[in-house]
Amino acid sequence: MKVSREFLIGVLVVVSIALLYLGVNYLKGVNLFLKQQKYYAIYENAAGLTASNPVILNGYKIGIVSDVHMHESGNGTIVAEVVLNDSKLKIPEDTKLEIYDADLFGGKAIQIVLGKSATLAENKDTLASGISLGLTETIKNEIEPLKEKTSKLFAGVDSVINNLNSVLGGSQSDGLSNIFDDLKKTMSNLESTTSSINKTLQNHSLDKIFANVESITTNLKNNNETLSQAIKNAALITDSLAKLNLAGTLKKVDDALLGVNQLTTEINSGNGSLGKLIKTDSLHTELVNASHSLDLLLSDMRVNPKRYVSFSMFGKSEDKSEFSKKELEVIREEIDKALKAKTEKGEN
Repeated sequence: MKVSREFLIGVLVVVSIALLYLGVNYLKGVNLFLKQQKYYAIYENAAGLTASNPVILNGYKIGIVSDVHMHESGNGTIVAEVVLNDSKLKIPEDTKLEIYDADLFGGKAIQIVLGKSATLAENKDTLASGISLGLTETIKNEIEPLKEKTSKLFAGVDSVINNLNSVLGGSQSDGLSNIFDDLKKTMSNLESTTSSINKTLQNHSLDKIFANVESITTNLKNNNETLSQAIKNAALITDSLAKLNLAGTLKKVDDALLGVNQLTTEINSGNGSLGKLIKTDSLHTELVNASHSLDLLLSDMRVNPKRYVSFSMFGKSEDKSEFSKKELEVIREEIDKALKAKTEKGEN
């Protein structure tokens, strides 16, 4: 059977078209000889996503973006069609298709973020969508606040420079030389002070001080028991003092002193026997006169006993020219009793 040339040309064209289709899809990453899964995602902003962009799962390319087009409703949203070459991959229904930057040059890709739902998504279902900030957006978001802070910083620096110009300009700058001279003198004094401190340290004064302090602490440590006993004794004394009724004792002393003061006042004012004795000399004068008179009387009675016939108290009637010494003592005792009775009566 003879095949016509036209038939062969037609077969060759069909085969060529099929090979071209397979080759184009193969270059796109679509293997038509494998069973595939297809899913959709709707985005508010496609962020530069185009067909043939890769689909990545855990850093591994498992498919491509087969198509990107506007939603049929005309609401301005973008629909992306994703083809997965692995038909056995289990996709939970809460899985997210997230657009992100695949490289530094702005190339986009879709990253599959597997969900945790036990229910699996079916083929051609619409999954959740999201956009991850790429490197460019991240840098932009970091640079914007930095740019704002830099602008404020430059404005502050400009204000500081203007203030410096206003301070240093004109007559205000005349005193700067004096300020620097004073600063130089201050630094010189500081250097002298540090030199003195260094000399002091070199003379080991601090070492001596620390040695003395160490000696004191050693003595305190060695006499720790003595100090403890002294503190205990002091505590006992304070406890004993606390137990004493000092207030009552002091009140009694105060009352006694008050009585002494009253007694002293009365004596000084001449009240009472003692006060009269101290303040007045009459009693003393009377006693002296009485004693002198008594001496004269006794002398006269001894020399002239006959003048005093009434002294027959001794039971003797015979005449006497002179009293004996014993009789005079008896007479003196009687006179003393009379004077004492008179004195007590005068005091009362």
